[in-house]
Amino acid sequence: MKNLLFLLGLLLCVIPKIVAQDKIVPCYRIGGHYFSKDLSMDEAFKISSSIKVLGDNEGNRVINLLVDDGFKVPKSIKKYEIPFEKVKNAEQLEEGAQNLAKMNKLINSTGVAMFQVGKALPDDFSETDLNGKTWTKSDVKGRVTVVNVWYSGCGPCRKEMPVLSMWKNKYPGVLFISANFEEADKVKRITDKAGFNWTHIVDDTYFTKRVGKQGYPLTIVVDKDGIVRYCKNGTNDDIRSEILQVVEKWNKL
Repeated sequence: MKNLLFLLGLLLCVIPKIVAQDKIVPCYRIGGHYFSKDLSMDEAFKISSSIKVLGDNEGNRVINLLVDDGFKVPKSIKKYEIPFEKVKNAEQLEEGAQNLAKMNKLINSTGVAMFQVGKALPDDFSETDLNGKTWTKSDVKGRVTVVNVWYSGCGPCRKEMPVLSMWKNKYPGVLFISANFEEADKVKRITDKAGFNWTHIVDDTYFTKRVGKQGYPLTIVVDKDGIVRYCKNGTNDDIRSEILQVVEKWNKL
């Protein structure tokens, strides 16, 4: 794990320090504070080894170390801090950081009944799609339903969208729903660009809370009686093949 973090830090931090308009591309974000690559990885990862990667629209990457609320910058690293007004594309990075914080809060929710194959969908829900339609558990009964849970920072999720779109045309009787915790405008921009033709639930909490620690995407298949018949994190050709086999089976019944 330490070697992986070292390589990640090395790759991300080999960037020009000073850029146009005297703005600085930081290497780290820690608790809302930004730091230059002069802060060593050893020092940074003593604070936290739980990381996510932030990016801006220019392709710059920043290591976001996850810390508890109320984090205060230790005096030992204060000299490496970059003032917010000097950070290149700070607003974009902060938007990404808040997005990740929202996601982490949802997927780490406690007391949530997870999806289980052979069991009914847990609890009830009320979620809204891009067209303003409200969806509840009763709306997904009566036909096979596939739910794909994704978010904007998941590369494999976005890469598979054109493939998933073909499923809707192949199985017109099946309900295909994507669920994303992010705001409607962002989801619409991404799905329109990808031509992703499923029904898109936005500002989702119900499905996102059940992604778990295995990561995105999460795909479930629910039969006509509301029973979960498939549930798996991740995506590749084999997983997509499994999903279609389950859809074929339960759609014939």
